[in-house]
Amino acid sequence: MANNCVITFDQNEYGTYFTGQLLTGKVILTLNKSKKFKGIKLQICGYAQCQWRERHGRKKPIYKSNLKRKHVYHGHEDYIASTTFLVGSEDGSVFSIESGTHTYSFACPIPVNCPSSFEGAYGHVRYMVKVTTIRPSTSNRTYSKGFTVLKMMDLNRETELLKSPAYNESMESFCFFTSQTVNLRVDLMQTGYVPGQMILVSSHIKNNTSTDVKKLMICLNLRATYVSDTPCMRTSSEKLCLVKKYCGTVPRHSERDYAEVIRVPATPPTCDHLSKVVRISYEVCVVAIMNHLMRNPKSVIPITIGNVPLITPSAPVAQPSIDDVPTTSACAMQRADGNDHSLLSEETEVEFEMPPPTYEEAMFMTTNIADDDANTVSEQAQFTPRYPVFDVDDVVIPSMGQTPPPNPPIKKKKRKKKTNPQMENIEKEKPPRESPVEI
Repeated sequence: MANNCVITFDQNEYGTYFTGQLLTGKVILTLNKSKKFKGIKLQICGYAQCQWRERHGRKKPIYKSNLKRKHVYHGHEDYIASTTFLVGSEDGSVFSIESGTHTYSFACPIPVNCPSSFEGAYGHVRYMVKVTTIRPSTSNRTYSKGFTVLKMMDLNRETELLKSPAYNESMESFCFFTSQTVNLRVDLMQTGYVPGQMILVSSHIKNNTSTDVKKLMICLNLRATYVSDTPCMRTSSEKLCLVKKYCGTVPRHSERDYAEVIRVPATPPTCDHLSKVVRISYEVCVVAIMNHLMRNPKSVIPITIGNVPLITPSAPVAQPSIDDVPTTSACAMQRADGNDHSLLSEETEVEFEMPPPTYEEAMFMTTNIADDDANTVSEQAQFTPRYPVFDVDDVVIPSMGQTPPPNPPIKKKKRKKKTNPQMENIEKEKPPRESPVEI
């Protein structure tokens, strides 16, 4: 049995690639003594898969493949399926590998039309490298390492509507026989964003009822839609709250304006056409929270998340130097290898036109990608996809001056308690909650 098996990627610290790039790396096998093998198998796979169980109208995720159970819906689609033997074969003769460190190199092109990596409750789009050591008279042992694949999505090449402002209005009545209503209007400066960018959410609430609006909740939601093909076509959906923020109240028979800024965290780009199994979309949702006798007015505006930010005349993008391009770019790998990969798409060259992003983990997608085959012994392999995050934080507030409208707390009619003024400032500056919460 191997003492240690390490999978590394060449010139790529985080294992993040764009579609069309060449995946290269090494398998480093360390043995403490001479051992017998039949073969060492290398698999590079990329696929989309969804699976859940429905019973009594409720859907429940299944984390291990089990298609024999009743009411289980499953969908699968392959994008990369490469299998090769570094040494030996499955049914070959037994041979010995001496003690020490043995290094094997591998390379595999990533197809251009692969969807971006994603990990959800009912399914995933996953890319990984698996090494299986096949030994006589013992169980196979599998080592896995995931890598992130990103489909280049340049917001400047999408529809021009992404640069235009968008709004949505909603109204809820307090009673069917009266004209008491709560009107909520939400405005966005644009509908195209990238991770790291700030979204200015402007809200106008007109409360004509005899009850107060307790608070305003602003959310950035990710919606994942899963489509099964076995035993039949059926869909399941999941909503994740990536960012949640609250602002003040609206007293009865009054109206107020609020402007809040939320930051887009590390997350995959919008994908609604590349995969037939998993589709990803985003929305900004604003909810006016009322009492239990009245429905909460809600306004939803769909947005598009890409990985190349919009370029506007008011926010010019500086030209970075060659050395600033991250090692995950196709151009950096060309400079490192000195080769011209014909499989690289033209879209990857656009990374020279903007400051290089950082690559951050999407913490709400951490999962174990170890092989669940009962005939193999699999090493634990925790994987968290990484996505490019840009430093795009220049938010211009139109028609509101240089500062956003104040969001003062509503004074309650009761005696004020003596509090430390420093503690009050800390409470007012409470950061937004960016932890994923399923709602």
